[in-house]
Amino acid sequence: MKILELRDFGDKSRAEHPSLILTTDSSVVRDNRPVFLPELSKRWRCDFMVGYLMCRLGKSISEKFAPRYYDMMTLCVRFVPLDIVKPEGCNTENWSSWATGFDGGLAIGSWIDVANIKSIDITTPQCVTFGSINPPITKAINVLSKVMMIKTGDIIIPPMPIFSCDINIGDRIDAQINGQSVLHFNVK
Repeated sequence: MKILELRDFGDKSRAEHPSLILTTDSSVVRDNRPVFLPELSKRWRCDFMVGYLMCRLGKSISEKFAPRYYDMMTLCVRFVPLDIVKPEGCNTENWSSWATGFDGGLAIGSWIDVANIKSIDITTPQCVTFGSINPPITKAINVLSKVMMIKTGDIIIPPMPIFSCDINIGDRIDAQINGQSVLHFNVK
């Protein structure tokens, strides 16, 4: 199983490849366990993203056929150490393995059938509700499958955080899809 997170689609005019984060098993928080923020940063942000579970094996998948390759969706939370990714006074983000490879760097929620998604509610220190979201999953599958085999059980996170907010120790995260809780944990 691979967890593939695209941060962008690259810039073809400047021959830049897409920014890809490959997440290891030890970096994933599951089963609503508490998230322990390491001491590598004093400022933290969390990015809420949509993750898709691949249900077929494929390579060089066109966008037209990409919807056949996923059937489940969930919310994921990437914990971003701002002191590493975007230091004070810096305007651009620099994603290194130090920013993504630590234990507990990505929380993954419970899976929901993608055909049934109607609304998403997220409660952090702020509350937001989304009626519908359309992350570019078909383009992400197309881009990734050109260079690697997409396998059953892989998780693909397209480059579109649906919501970002600052996070601190002591905060609680709750997220629901169609009124069903998919993520709920404390930040310690």
